[in-house]
Amino acid sequence: MARKSRLVVLLALVVLAAMTLGGASVVQGSIKKFNNVKLTVFGDAGHNLKPFEWYKGDLKDQFGIVIDEVVGVPFTSVYEKLKTEFIGMTGAYDLVIFYPAYLGEFAGLGYLAPLDDLAKKYDPKLDDVSTGVRELNCKYGGKLYALPYDGDVLNLYFRKDLFENATEKANFKKQFGYDLKAPDTWDQFLDIAKFFTRKKGQTLAGQVLKEDFYGSAELAARGFSYAWWLARFGSLGGVYFDENMKPMINSEQGVKALELFKESLKYSPPDVMAYGYEELKNVYLDGRIAMMVQWSDVQKKAQDPSISKIANKSGIAIMPGSVVNGKIVRSAPMPVGRVLAVPKTSRNAEAAYIAARYLSVETSLHDVSSPETGLDPYRKSHVANPKAFAQILGNEAAAKEYLNVVGQNLENAYPEINIPGAGNYQDVLDLYINRALSGEMNSKAALDTAAKEWEQITKKLGADKQKEIYLKTVETWKMLGIW
Repeated sequence: MARKSRLVVLLALVVLAAMTLGGASVVQGSIKKFNNVKLTVFGDAGHNLKPFEWYKGDLKDQFGIVIDEVVGVPFTSVYEKLKTEFIGMTGAYDLVIFYPAYLGEFAGLGYLAPLDDLAKKYDPKLDDVSTGVRELNCKYGGKLYALPYDGDVLNLYFRKDLFENATEKANFKKQFGYDLKAPDTWDQFLDIAKFFTRKKGQTLAGQVLKEDFYGSAELAARGFSYAWWLARFGSLGGVYFDENMKPMINSEQGVKALELFKESLKYSPPDVMAYGYEELKNVYLDGRIAMMVQWSDVQKKAQDPSISKIANKSGIAIMPGSVVNGKIVRSAPMPVGRVLAVPKTSRNAEAAYIAARYLSVETSLHDVSSPETGLDPYRKSHVANPKAFAQILGNEAAAKEYLNVVGQNLENAYPEINIPGAGNYQDVLDLYINRALSGEMNSKAALDTAAKEWEQITKKLGADKQKEIYLKTVETWKMLGIW
């Protein structure tokens, strides 16, 4: 997109956002203007840093803030690089982008500047932010330490054309006794996955299959499979630890969640254990599966006929749940995501906050709806503006459907573990989930082993300090009804 056309789009989207936010101006008149103060920004390299290039001139012209350097590192190096910087206290970065899983550690150990006073001075429109993103990704112990930048959440995708086919609907109801639609529960998810799994030569929606077709696929490769397990675990009422830091991942809920995940692989492509983000996205866009669970940005790609064989055939739905005490409980994990924070060592904290606020409030509608980034919606004003997403999703009706679902999943958000050692806890959990999925270990033994290793991580990091930080996050979970 050329600079001129991007500015035209941005101005139009700002008007929409201003209407949704109650007539807020593009920039509050009371915001301080600096004398060319220089900022160094840190984040994961790639297209999600583009807004800092796009609005470099705006930040300088409107606020006297110069984005002097943007330091991008590989996705997997963010934690290590930031931890080293925070311990060294060199003050190298003024504004940092990281994943909310690290917030409990970075805030709990005093590495970040609290933002409440600056938020009172320069309103970041937090009431407009989805509850899950605001409370789980941006706050620690009830205090504000970050502003939202990317609203990653898992969603259910399904082949709308197959689910609406009259023959398939009739056959499904005859076999299972209820209507074919996006599943409400994980048990229904398995029924539908089983139903749509067909062999080459069989018929699907009136067409003879030229290759095997599968009912579902999920991200099962090492790295993020724990988040797909979390979708079941959270809906069953599972929590990471009890209030005394005893691991609960090997509880009855944890084992059942893993069994449900493992069962779904029976109806997936044979190489599903190697599926990361790209492989899972591609098998869906190639038209080889009926359902999948994926991040929010995939629907944008599914509707693009230049890369998708299922353009205008992809549906998106609220995440399935589990029946607990007669009620369906839904859980939508938020793996990754991104927030903007100011290190305590920043020499230009106020300017860094103003830059963060500008991207989080004023330009965010453009940025999350642009095909040039992988940023996903996180504000109510994003969800309320299907016109901004109409072009990338095909039309306004499709955009409205997409945004309504993403908005509901954000409200059903389930947090990643976000205490010191979060990466270690997650890696251990992911390792043993993979061993169970591959058949190397049974589900109970795998999670028991993971729980023992979690106890060792807690002991090594200091059980008392871990408990103190964990219980502060639990306060928020209780407020949101997760605990």
